[in-house]
Amino acid sequence: MNIKTTLEKYKELGEYFSPEYDRDNEVLIEFKEGNPILSKLQTIELIELLLNKSENANKYFVADLLYLYDNFDKELLEPLITIAINFKDSSFNRIFIKPCIATFGVKAIAENLTEKFNKVDIVERIGILNLIYWLRPQENGETDKLHETILEKANHTSNIIELYHYKLRYSDKIKDGKRIPSNAKELISAISGNKEYEDLLYNKLGWKRTTPANSG
Repeated sequence: MNIKTTLEKYKELGEYFSPEYDRDNEVLIEFKEGNPILSKLQTIELIELLLNKSENANKYFVADLLYLYDNFDKELLEPLITIAINFKDSSFNRIFIKPCIATFGVKAIAENLTEKFNKVDIVERIGILNLIYWLRPQENGETDKLHETILEKANHTSNIIELYHYKLRYSDKIKDGKRIPSNAKELISAISGNKEYEDLLYNKLGWKRTTPANSG
């Protein structure tokens, strides 16, 4: 099967995230058996699916497929990491980052995220922060520079929403942590009436006003 046909069958089957849960997906398995190594053309097609602002199912397809490969072209790395950073559901951002870690290793991914961290806006900084949990196992100082870079920013910002996310991940390392909201309810109360913060939380970060995400 080619990429297009496999994608169509994948959507028809509707069994998204199967590899993440160690379940077989017959469509992906059939493609892998026929294509033990991804060609340059197939890699280009997968990148196009990731970059296209189309339905998320196309992106899930690429991530799920790459779970089955021990190696894939480095050209796929940037689009996968970019999607992982910007993916609103912090529970499923892992499906894009885990194949990268499996192929390129924790150190390479941590270095990539470190380089990005000081160049991106607050939304993407929080997105990077949401990926920290999946950088495992963290051994031999592979992620030390990333943690140091994040904590440096954490201790030099006054944005309460950003600080809240830092506190979730580094509760014992944040200066004046007691003044930062400890849960979503406290954060929502703290920003109520502040249009800038409300725009960041509800519009840019995608929290729901009634059922907040990332409740902590």
